[in-house]
This record gives sequence, structure tokens and C-alpha cells, in this order.
Amino acid sequence: MAKNEIFPFQCLFFLIVTILVLRVGGGDILPLGFSLTGNQTLISKNGTFELGFCKPNGTNNWYIGIWYAQVAEAIVWVANREAPLLNMSGVLVLGTDGYLTISDTTSRSIWSSKKTQKAKASRALILDSGNFLMVGAQNTSEAVWESFGDPTDTLLPGMKFWKGMKIKSWKNSVDPASGLFSLEIDPDPGKTQLLLVYNNSVLYWTSGEWTGESFSNVPESTKKHLRKQEFKKISPTRMYYTFSTTNMLLARIVLSSNGGTATYVQFDNTIWTLVKWQPTQACDIYAVCGPFGACMSNVVLSCSCIKGFKPADEHAWNVEKSWSNGCVRVSPLQCSVTNGTTDGFLQLSDKTLPNDKAVIYIQEHTQERCKIACLGNCSCTAFASINSNPAICRLWFGDLLNMRPSTDGRPLFIRSAVSELISSSSMGRGRSRVPAVPISLAVASATFAAILAFLFICSRRPTRQKEKDMTTLLRTFSYKKLKKATKNFSHKLGSGAFGSVFKGTLVDSTIVAVKKLESSGQGEKEFRAEISTIGNIQHVNLVRLLGFCTEGSQRLLVYEYLPNGSLNSFLSHKSGGAGMVLDWKTRFEIALGITKGLVYLHEECRDRIIHCDIKPENILLDTEFCQKIADFGLAKLVGRDFSRVLTSTRGTRGYLAPEWISGLPITTKVDVYSFGMMLLEIISGRRYVDMTVQESSRYYFPSWAATQIYRGNNTLDIVDERIANNADVEEVRRAVLVSMLCIQENENLRPNIGEVLLLLEGNVEIDTNNVERSLQVLVEDHVMNDSAKE
Repeated sequence: MAKNEIFPFQCLFFLIVTILVLRVGGGDILPLGFSLTGNQTLISKNGTFELGFCKPNGTNNWYIGIWYAQVAEAIVWVANREAPLLNMSGVLVLGTDGYLTISDTTSRSIWSSKKTQKAKASRALILDSGNFLMVGAQNTSEAVWESFGDPTDTLLPGMKFWKGMKIKSWKNSVDPASGLFSLEIDPDPGKTQLLLVYNNSVLYWTSGEWTGESFSNVPESTKKHLRKQEFKKISPTRMYYTFSTTNMLLARIVLSSNGGTATYVQFDNTIWTLVKWQPTQACDIYAVCGPFGACMSNVVLSCSCIKGFKPADEHAWNVEKSWSNGCVRVSPLQCSVTNGTTDGFLQLSDKTLPNDKAVIYIQEHTQERCKIACLGNCSCTAFASINSNPAICRLWFGDLLNMRPSTDGRPLFIRSAVSELISSSSMGRGRSRVPAVPISLAVASATFAAILAFLFICSRRPTRQKEKDMTTLLRTFSYKKLKKATKNFSHKLGSGAFGSVFKGTLVDSTIVAVKKLESSGQGEKEFRAEISTIGNIQHVNLVRLLGFCTEGSQRLLVYEYLPNGSLNSFLSHKSGGAGMVLDWKTRFEIALGITKGLVYLHEECRDRIIHCDIKPENILLDTEFCQKIADFGLAKLVGRDFSRVLTSTRGTRGYLAPEWISGLPITTKVDVYSFGMMLLEIISGRRYVDMTVQESSRYYFPSWAATQIYRGNNTLDIVDERIANNADVEEVRRAVLVSMLCIQENENLRPNIGEVLLLLEGNVEIDTNNVERSLQVLVEDHVMNDSAKE
């Protein structure tokens, strides 16, 4: 073919490619196999919304986001909020496999739609509503994935905010990573209201029930700006909230990084106007000013550090007006002998008493005795003596939260370093001070103070009217009521090392599980451990502690009742869970739920919690087989400043990590090890040691399983044969490999539980080098054991 004959075809090819590139850059559609890079964007048909790479003001990180194209910048959605790009050279691609992926300069995937996508997509497009969605190849009218189904911090008109979804605040004004605050629909099936929650555990605001037109606590609901609001209840478990605007106004509802919901409307296409803020009192937001910060204004939110403290992040505090990091001490505490003196206390009389749960009440204590009790415990940060009959002492432990200006004159005594006390005194600012206690007295009172936390439980009596002012999330029960509720402890659900569990029914017909502890020293330790850990936290994958009883030597704990019992009964080949065998999908969902519960304990609670006894017997299942971690009797609280804790070896054989057996201080990695062993059991339905099999090489199941993988055998051979035919091969592969990573002897090689979740969900690729190392060690053990038997 002559050269001039080829030229028209070259022109035609170049024209087609150019049209496609122009279609992607600036159009509203991303076709299969195409990508966005650099300054390329998608723009909705009416030009309202734009999608592409964006960089929030004040940061050098880049994200794939959606923002308003023609008006003042406002990012409404971020894909990779937890995994920013360090520069603009990333890629968003709709791969030929039908999934969206964001990759960095090394081609490493940092975000994918695969986790929540219902089916493979044929194209992606951005709508005029601000919804970025993908449609399938078979049915182009149905979305297989949409950004409206995975929101960040913003609700847009037309978006259906379903029960079970969460709006999570940004970490601060420049960082889209998930912050401490969330907006959600009340999980209670009988409720039709919105909730604001702090740190996944503390409810601090409700919208009130839906009346048919608005929420009862916000009756005006910005009616003149939001044309229609709808709260549609399809069933007790399926409901959603949505809204629309009037006169083609642009509007958005944003959960701010400071914990309030802000409704913005744009009237003149130039600036956003704040038309509604909830809660109406800004200082009602939980921990809005962070640790040791005081909320100073209910109208325009502002915070200040209390005496002796300074902002933890000066830039965030003064420039970004982001206060959630709170304040830190100007001078560190000593809590030990320092030139013959110890820490003392500064008196504050212009602030309300802190409102948080890390507080202990002790009756019949004078101010002096209260001071000594606090000083004798290095974890005590403040105290207050309440003039009542009898006198009551309040001790605070850990960070002080939720303070605000007050004129009632009730003094709060803040633990302070000697240098702060001297500085305060010499500057003569008129603040009174409680003198530092002599060291001999502090040492003498240390044991006494340590006992006070125990007295908090043992001395409480539900008959005192004053106790109404001391209630926490837990309810106190009399022994008589629990005895009646359990029909004299006649229906036994199970038993453990420290006591037995009985089924009971309260007077309001609530079915509960009552754990009756032995009156031994270890039973007492378990009782205190459960109260101090799960008593102050809430999570969908943790069993809920409802209350307790302490009368004489009786120690009882009252839990929510989960009718399907423990996971163990559904895995055993012998019992078969009353004839029921869990399919693979249910098992995998259970594994994911347990992981999420552990992520909360290890990474999201204020104090890190090590469960110390993860096993199938301690995983309970409700009627829908929702999984909940139970039995916190061996749990250990570990401050965020510490990584290890020394504890006696009291877990369950087979699930104990090697370092714990060796008597070394433990970390959260002991829970990871136990989870890995349990995950193998979930996959296979076999205990770690199975003497029922005929082949002796299969007695220690983890080594046998590792050998199968190491030899390249089918991973489905490890799956419970009762369900192997219907198991998802890819999920099985991930689960098996993750279990091998978790049970490595060297704790430093094990992933943390957050990484385990990412690996199980398929959001991060599994490092085959790590897996091979783990397999090799287990296989060598397997070979050595077989040789020894021969």
C-alpha cells in the first residue's frame, strides 16, 4: 500500500483518539478502560459538579473528589480520604475488569470500588445531582456502585441517606480523613431520628422523632430553604432520609470537623450562607474543644485552654479553628519525689465540672480526703468535693472534656506540676491553690487511693435518691430482681472459668443474659475488668453490658441476650449448631465483623483495649447472625502512650500467642494471633488440634493447612467440606493467607488488626513474601513433628 494511502487512516485513527480523550477530559462519562490524570476532570451535563484530582487548601495531599464547578470551592465527596496521594501524578481508572481504582506513581492501588460494588461496570458518569455512579453492562439503567452510597461528610439534595450508612466528619478543615464525629440514623428499629455520635460510642445529639414533615427537635427544619424533607420507613430495618431545595438553589448539609451539622445554601451563585446549625448550642457537641479545652461560646464556636495548658496544635487551634486536638500541659506532671515535693492542684471556679465517663464517685469524703485520694493515684487528673449530705467526692481519670464557663462557683481542682503551682502563686493572679501534699502522706495514701476505684462499685446502693445524679450508661440491679428474672438461676446458658451465665427476663420483658461470678479473688478481678472496659464503650460488634449487681459478696453482670449463642456451636462437626451449618458467606461476614470489633478496641477507643481471650466461644450471634465479641474478663486497658502491658498467662490454650506463653509483656498482637487461629477454625470447622481425623499429620491443623498452601494445593481443600462447593474462591484465598500472617510466631511480623481488615476486604494486596515466610516456619514445624512421630 502506498504511503499516501496510509495517511487517511492515520488521520482517522488520530481523530477518533482525540474525540475519546476530549470526551473523558471535560465530559461527564468515563468509559471502560479509560482513566483520569493530572488536570483532567469529568463535569456533569449542567456544569454544576466536577470530579477529578483536588487538593484542599492548606495541604499538599491530593485526592479524587467531587466539588462545585462554577461556584466557591466546596468539596462534597472524597474517594481516597484515608489514603491521600503525595502529588498529582496518580491515576483514576475504570479498568477493563469493571472496577474503579486509584493508583499512585508506583502503580500501587490505594483505593478501589470493588469492596462495595454489586457487579462489574461498563462505564462511570457524574450526574447533575453530584452523584458519581457506575452502570452495569447488562442493565445500564441500574447503578452497580454510586458515591451517594458511600458518602463522606456531606448530604446533597436527592441523596438517600439509608439506615446503616454514616456521614463521617473530616479530621480537620484540611484533612478529609475520617474524624471523630458521625451522623447516622438511630439503629433502634422503633426510632425514626438522626443521631450525632462522638468516636463511635458517645451520643451527644438527636434530631427527635420524625413527625411526618420535620424532626421534633428541629421543627422549623429550614423549611423556607429546603422545599421537602422525607423520612421514609420501608421496614424496621430499612429507612432513609432525603431532602430537596426550592427555586433551584444549591444546598448541602455538612458534618463539620468540629462535630456540628451545618446547612449551607447559595442564593446568588457566589457565596455559601449558613442557614442552620445543629446542635443549636455549639458547646453541646461532645469533646468539641478536645482534652483540657473549654468551650467559650455557644453562638460562634470558640475554645480556650484551661490554666496550665496550651494548644496541642497551635496552627490548628489558631489558624484552622480546629480544636478537637485539645490542649496539653505546659509543664509535665511529676507524680514522684522531686526535691521533697509532689504534684499539687490549681483551683478553677469559673468552669463547669467536666462531663465525661472517666469519673468515680465516693460518698462521705471531705475535700481533704478527696485531695489525698486523687494525689495518691497518678492517673487521677482532677477532683471536686460536692457539698451534700453526705459529702461526695468526684475523681476524674484521664483527659478532662466538655468544660465551659460557669458562674456557680463550684471549684474544680486540676492536678498540676509543682512549677505551675509556683508560677501561678508568684504571678498573683488571684487563683487559690490547694497546697502540694507532703510525700510521706502521698505514699501512705497510695494504697488507699488504689482501693477507691473498687469502692466505687462496692459501695453503690440503688436505694439512695442521691444516686440519680450519679448514673452512667450502666444500670444497677438488686440481687433479688436478678434472682427473680432468672427464676432462681434455673436456665443455664453456659459456664466459664469465673462463673456461669443464665437466661433471664426483666420486668419490662427484656430478655437478658446474667453472668454470676464466683466470689473468688479472680472473679472479683474479672468483674472489675468487664466494668472498666466494655462498660464504657459501645459498638455493633461488641456485646452490650446493660448493668451490674454488687450486694455483699454477690457479683453479677447483665448483658444483652443473643439467642443464637456462641459461634463455636455452629462450627463443630460434632454438634453442628443444632443441625445448622453456616454457609461461607455467613462465615466470612462473621470474620469481618469480629475484625471490625477488634479494630474498634485496638485503634478507636480512647484507651487501647486488649481482649486477651478471642476464641469462638466468646463470639456471640444474634437472630440475624450478627457477630458480637463477648467476655471481657481478661481484657487489659492500655493507655495510648504505651504499647505493652505485663499480665499473667490466663487465656485459652491453642489461642495464646507465643510471647504471652513466654511471660513477655503483651501487645494488641496477642489478639491478632488468637484471631488468626479462630479464622482458620471459621474456614475449616476444625479445632487447632483435631484428634478425630485418621491422618496423624492433620492433628495440628494450622501446620497441615500451611503445608497444603505451601505445596500449591487447592485452598478449598482447607474449607469445611460441608460448604466447600459453595465457597467464594477469592475470599477463601484471602482468608486463609491472612490467617497464616496472623499466627506467625514473631509478633513483629504479624499485621495489626486494621491491616487485617483491609486485607480481608481486599482493599490491600497480600504480601506474598510475608506469607511464604509464615508458611515456611509452619511447614518446618509440621515436618519436625511428623519426623518425631516416626
